[in-house]
Amino acid sequence: MKRTCLVAAAVLALAVGVFAREAQAPAPQDPQETKDAKYTNDSIARLSFVDGKVFVQRASDLGYEEAALNMPISEGDRISASEGRVEVHFGRSNYLRLDNDTKVDILNLPKKDDESARIRVWSGRVYLVVGTLKKEKSIELHSADSSFYVLDRGVYRVDVRENRDTEIQVHRGLIEAAGEEGSTLLKASQRLEISEGRFASKPSSFIAVANDGFDRFNESRTAATGREIARRRLPEELSDYEADLEEHGEWVYLPPYGNVWVPNGVDDDWRPYYNGRWTWLPLSGWTWWPYDPWGWSTFHYGRWHWGLDIGWYWIPMSLWGPGWVNWWWDDYYFGWAPLSYWGYPGVIFGGAYYGHYYGAYYPYQSRALTVVRRDQLRDPDIARKALRGDALKSLDRMSLTNRSLSLKPSGTRVSVQPIEGGRVLLRNSDKGAGLTQDRRVIRTGEAGAAGSPSATGPRAIRKPDDPGKAPGKAADGAVKPQSVKGPSGGQKSGSTGKSSGSSSGSVRKKDGAPAAGASSVSGYRSDPVVGGTTSRPGAARNVNGYPSSPAITRPPSYGDSGAARARTFTGPASRPSSGSYARPSSGRASGSSGARVGSSPAGRSGSVSRGPSSGGGGSVSRGSSSGSRGSSGSSRGSSGGSIRRK
Repeated sequence: MKRTCLVAAAVLALAVGVFAREAQAPAPQDPQETKDAKYTNDSIARLSFVDGKVFVQRASDLGYEEAALNMPISEGDRISASEGRVEVHFGRSNYLRLDNDTKVDILNLPKKDDESARIRVWSGRVYLVVGTLKKEKSIELHSADSSFYVLDRGVYRVDVRENRDTEIQVHRGLIEAAGEEGSTLLKASQRLEISEGRFASKPSSFIAVANDGFDRFNESRTAATGREIARRRLPEELSDYEADLEEHGEWVYLPPYGNVWVPNGVDDDWRPYYNGRWTWLPLSGWTWWPYDPWGWSTFHYGRWHWGLDIGWYWIPMSLWGPGWVNWWWDDYYFGWAPLSYWGYPGVIFGGAYYGHYYGAYYPYQSRALTVVRRDQLRDPDIARKALRGDALKSLDRMSLTNRSLSLKPSGTRVSVQPIEGGRVLLRNSDKGAGLTQDRRVIRTGEAGAAGSPSATGPRAIRKPDDPGKAPGKAADGAVKPQSVKGPSGGQKSGSTGKSSGSSSGSVRKKDGAPAAGASSVSGYRSDPVVGGTTSRPGAARNVNGYPSSPAITRPPSYGDSGAARARTFTGPASRPSSGSYARPSSGRASGSSGARVGSSPAGRSGSVSRGPSSGGGGSVSRGSSSGSRGSSGSSRGSSGGSIRRK
């Protein structure tokens, strides 16, 4: 009895301490280095539908990994649908759908310094559905012998017969087709064939009906993604997720946050950033890959809270982040907790939720905490590997931080899988070869780097800045991360070449050919003009393909290209002096993304080169049209030698 009373007294004391910190909490924290991030809401795409055998080859990886729902896609990734179909969602009702035996490269996705999106179709059939176009010609499609520049919202089908020709059909919209002979305009219900860069005929009319299985697949996906919800609760830029949330949960009005969303069917042990895995992307750092079908919007936009009567609920916000969590790590473990609406790691203890906890040590008993062993950070089954119960008792002095996790994968293990035709498939292992220091987020004045094994001392949550402190500097004295260049002016020689799969997703054996061109720490360099020699001045292809004609623009009658869809959404409020909290009519999200790398390497602009150019082609490529790839780097971005359209 006496022991029970002592335990109850200890629990009460801890709860009182947490409540005291909650009551004394200052105003919300500012977003950590959000303004310094190079990515935008549209910089990371996702796989919104996967059926059959589909593989993805990451920008800096040699092998393929099997695709699955909600898999993050970044620029430089290659997607190969061998015996299946896949849909890539770029946000704002923009989709790319791939048929069987189709292979594409995502050359560029929008960033703060470049809003262009460029896609290279190696072979197969794709549908491009454009629901929003911020600026004409900001979305481009390229094949071996042609280039297409989107001028208006619409539906476009492109069939690429490898080493033969390209056909485009405009079901709805307006697009510019460019080849060796110049450019031409294609309107709705028009088609065009291009062979070896030359227009095989003039644009001709066709009847836009479902003629084959891929047409019917596109129609079915358009019906699924275009479902209308009677009552809108999300901002326009997040409207694509409204139907999924309506299907898998319910909305509750909860002051002061407004409409919040409660998921259905989650276990009692569930918590945010639990059912999924962490994957590392060069642009955004550690990015959460949710397994829940409704997880993309709820884990990359907004915050999570917990209530005694309703459980976990999601507060919508409009700022994208790779993972809104605070981190803790040491030599043996990694831990994280979801950020609250106020920018502090949430604590669930004693049947209550505290969203303003900022003490030096995070309670290990909190039901919002997830901890895994150091070698399990990239494990594909976080929920099964998370520590529970008594295993957490030794971690009673955890100091979560809103700093970016300063470690990145040091490599990837690759298994060789023989397939038919004497070829092999290089498949990435689920577990990487370990972690290494991410030089982009090293901060001056620290022992080693934040989170490295040599770093000492508690990593406490950043408290509010001193009013007298100079702006732009964190409360702990950390300065903004600086870009780090490699030797010899930021460039280094490429390593041995690597081969990618054919259109069926298989990978040919390496030929050991050296890389063509040097690579920098931020990406590959390439010749700004490759192939395409022709007698017509200006007709040579640049790193993306045939250039667009400045004389071809969208007629005024085609509307605003969907630019009116974009608008902002409210975020956290400052804490009033009265101690009550009210949500303002406008503002930005206040939470800090501890899962995001604060800055991107220098030189990430333009298009991506993944290896030597193909003999007669001009598009940026991972290799020739057969799929061979050049050298790899630990991190890479866009081609530093690209030519921008004037």
